[in-house]
Amino acid sequence: MSNEVNKTGLKVYSSRPYELVKTSFLILTWVVLGVHLEICGPTLTILAARTGVLLSGISTILVARNAGYVTGNIAGALVQKIVKKYPELLLSISFLIAATVLVVTPLIHNLVILSILFFFQGISQGVTDLGGTSLMLAMWGDNAAAPLNAVHLGYGFGAVFANVIVKPFLVEDITTPALEDSTRLTISETSNIQTPYSISAGLCLLICIGHCIFAIREQRIQREALRNRSVEYSSVSTTITNEKKMEIETKNVSQYSPKSCGKGFFTYGLLMSIVLIFYMFFLSGNDQTFGKFFFAFVKSPEFGISTNGATWYMILYWLSYSVGRLICMVITVYIPVHLCLIGLWVFGLSVAVGWYIFVWQITLTSTSLLILGAFTGLIFSPTFPLSFGFLNQRLNTNPLLIGLLLCGSASGGMFFQKIGGIVLDTNRKHFPTLLIICVIFSIILFSIAFIISTIYEKKINSKKNLNNTIPINKQNLPISEEEQQMEKYLTKTEQL
Repeated sequence: MSNEVNKTGLKVYSSRPYELVKTSFLILTWVVLGVHLEICGPTLTILAARTGVLLSGISTILVARNAGYVTGNIAGALVQKIVKKYPELLLSISFLIAATVLVVTPLIHNLVILSILFFFQGISQGVTDLGGTSLMLAMWGDNAAAPLNAVHLGYGFGAVFANVIVKPFLVEDITTPALEDSTRLTISETSNIQTPYSISAGLCLLICIGHCIFAIREQRIQREALRNRSVEYSSVSTTITNEKKMEIETKNVSQYSPKSCGKGFFTYGLLMSIVLIFYMFFLSGNDQTFGKFFFAFVKSPEFGISTNGATWYMILYWLSYSVGRLICMVITVYIPVHLCLIGLWVFGLSVAVGWYIFVWQITLTSTSLLILGAFTGLIFSPTFPLSFGFLNQRLNTNPLLIGLLLCGSASGGMFFQKIGGIVLDTNRKHFPTLLIICVIFSIILFSIAFIISTIYEKKINSKKNLNNTIPINKQNLPISEEEQQMEKYLTKTEQL
């Protein structure tokens, strides 16, 4: 452990080849995740035409997917031990579900059935995010920021690939008389989306098989470790470090208690959890809504952009999205995560101001739309993985906390995607307004979380110093009566 602490920069990662192999496959996993989740973006109007609804109606399937995402995360959080022990198996199952959904989706012409399918796709996404994120944080610990960015980098490339494979099968728009003049939808009968959806399903199946192989290997490693475990008690050190003392104390706390993630501080864990859940609500509300509806926004009549042109706009957006994560992946190896996030939110505010000026003060042209879309992907894409790297340094993360944060993320997606569909059917100029709102609230909530964690860092450090001088069996820090009652209740709940 001491050797690991003394390593810096790339040596932290190059000294662990097996973890690098698993991380590389997780990058491929997120590439395919980007394919199967973002393929609906350029085909959203086709699905709307096939089910006979407008964009506000088809946004229901995105809401259903986020509801499934919440369900998957809640289920995973409630069975933390399974998530920790079998993350590879869960990832394998999730991509099997995704492959099944993708094969069936192009055949459906009913909105309710399509929403049910997307609900299961959301469960698959939730299990993937929870299992993959837990696996990455467990493997890399405080050094997880760069690997997380590397893994999430794959999502953008997957989204680019999704647009590339769909592009040849899209046809130019014509106005359908059954719909309002303001909404132009692609005629579904001439769009063969079965082929790109089948390709995506095949990729999901390959990832499913890959994680199944990793799951089998992990079980063999664990069995061999148990079989060959032999401890020479004379060589075991009896010295307990500060970190070990803190770890022992945390393990004695219920896993459902805020104290377990608050490094021994109940109030700190509770406050940070609440603030970060709302932070993820707005952060992901922006990320998920913009990417899903940008294609439809680009197709607004006032821009006069063809279907082929709109696809290139999406490709450029997702390429910028990937480049942003690639840059931050390198930067976070040498620069602290919180400084990277502060810089990103400063630039993010500038992008939000740019959208406001061009939409409401200056006329938004196809050129300015292209530039603003590219910068939106470039600046905001790293905020999601970096935020998990930030909280992993400031809190003791566990599957329950990760699940709650991802639920907050999904709730933001549900809320803003539904609003986004309504806005695009009524007044499209307000679509960038959703981005501006999300950015402002994300900055406010991140600032609050940063201030709280900075204040409590001093208390945590003083607690470590206190542990140096007081024997571990005599460390009885005073807690309030309310905290004691909460601890007893949570412990009973956990035992049940």
